[in-house]
Amino acid sequence: MFKGNRKYYIVLAAIFVGVIFLYYSQPKPINWNRTFGKDDKIPFGSYAIFHLLEETYATSVQTNAEGIYNLNGHNLSSDQSLLIIDDHINMTKLEIRSLFAFVQKGNTVLLCANQFGKALEDTFRLDVDMNTNFNALSLDSLLKKPAFEVSYVQRKNTLKKSYVYPKVATESYFSKIDTSRFSIVAVNKKQMPVLLETSVGKGKILFSTLPDVFGNLFIVDHPNRFYVYTLLSRLRNRVILWDEYYKTYGHPKDSLFAFIFSSDALYMAYGITLLALLLFMIFGLKRRQRPIPVITPLKNTTLEFVDVVSHVYFNSHNHKHIAQETIKYFYFDVSRKFNLSTASLDETFYNRLHHLSGVDLEKIRVLFRYCENLKHAPGLTEDNLLELNDRITKFKQQSIR
Repeated sequence: MFKGNRKYYIVLAAIFVGVIFLYYSQPKPINWNRTFGKDDKIPFGSYAIFHLLEETYATSVQTNAEGIYNLNGHNLSSDQSLLIIDDHINMTKLEIRSLFAFVQKGNTVLLCANQFGKALEDTFRLDVDMNTNFNALSLDSLLKKPAFEVSYVQRKNTLKKSYVYPKVATESYFSKIDTSRFSIVAVNKKQMPVLLETSVGKGKILFSTLPDVFGNLFIVDHPNRFYVYTLLSRLRNRVILWDEYYKTYGHPKDSLFAFIFSSDALYMAYGITLLALLLFMIFGLKRRQRPIPVITPLKNTTLEFVDVVSHVYFNSHNHKHIAQETIKYFYFDVSRKFNLSTASLDETFYNRLHHLSGVDLEKIRVLFRYCENLKHAPGLTEDNLLELNDRITKFKQQSIR
């Protein structure tokens, strides 16, 4: 097969290897997803700001992976700040009630998103509008061409008068607010609010419409990082809780089948599995294994045997032999339970048995003397056997072992 054509196969193999090498040597495309995850080093991940929190803004930074309802249920602290940063934050009415309870303890919550769910907007009487700047411009234009600027109302508390962001960032702002509840902290160039603050009980809630400013792109050696630094300085709590529960990315909310169908490889594996099961069922109908008979396990007849033997002894009126066997078993039981030798029934034995069993000393003497008398009696009656059994039973009931 290879004779005379070897050089062509070598050339094809070299081309194949070269294509694979070129494919894997190409730089990976930039991931522009807005994950805001603490472990993501992409432009809109939050790896940089997360690792600055503990050093600068809190003595402890903890990751929260549960909803506000569960968090508030077992959290009794009053000196914590909860940071929820994502492209879209949506909470249920039950979660909003838990949010109020969490803040009223004296905690702080920062809600930063481009869009807030209907329940949040209705509860706090907010409307949010968005300006989309991500269009068909080149990457260089998106990173350098200015799109919007923001500034703090109290400019003396910030390093720069205003912060200009390029078109790669998304601008959102509050088009409607409840002025009786919120105070405006920062505005955009059109004087529309982008950062609000309100007090609830002993704590406070901050609403921000610019989650992109927390991305690595605007934190790592970027002049606009001081906007975020100034915002975080308003969180004067000892512990910061970094939310990962309400993140859109990293927490699949679809069904299992939606996850499988989203990947061609998983979809193919799922189809092959169904086909294999179908073939197994078809060929399995042709051969069926003979059922294994159920074997009844052997019955334990020990108690029946003991009952028969005892009746034989009792009906033969050999009361002395029954009494001797009963006493022998009683002595063996005392030796096993109390680790005492019954070879010598003296005062030392009685005293030790009294301390170990808790039975009255005089009752012990009477019991063992009665046993010894029965062992040496020439003959016994049925009443003697009943009396012996009664005394041994009372001893066992009164013993602490």
